[in-house]
Amino acid sequence: MLRKKIDRTSDEEVLPILLSGSPDWNIDRTFASIFYFPKKINKSIKNKPVYRNPIYLAKEYKKMIDSGQVKNQAELARIKGVLRARITQILNLLKFEKGIINSLEEIGDTMVKKVISERKLRKIIPQNPYSRTNFK
Repeated sequence: MLRKKIDRTSDEEVLPILLSGSPDWNIDRTFASIFYFPKKINKSIKNKPVYRNPIYLAKEYKKMIDSGQVKNQAELARIKGVLRARITQILNLLKFEKGIINSLEEIGDTMVKKVISERKLRKIIPQNPYSRTNFK
């Protein structure tokens, strides 16, 4: 009977299973197969998502535009990989009063859970359809 020795270089513990015999009992041949299965299945380590405070994001975007790192909102949208409208929505958060912005900044920049989102804040932004606000 021929047996091929398998060199296991990994330090994982495995459970060998030895099968012998012929799958078809009419054929006068036998074989042996060894299957190795790991004892523990390594689950992929998932990184927990980190959420950013939309106020910090808006200030970061405004700083990039004001400092000249990007020409305009369209270029910023291309760099960040989002729509230009999304950049506008985030920058509109800076229309809040300073007291509200300071309160939202107290939450911190990175959040484990999505405590606040731009979508929730968008509903309470003061709206005036006839005015265009310059963010400078």
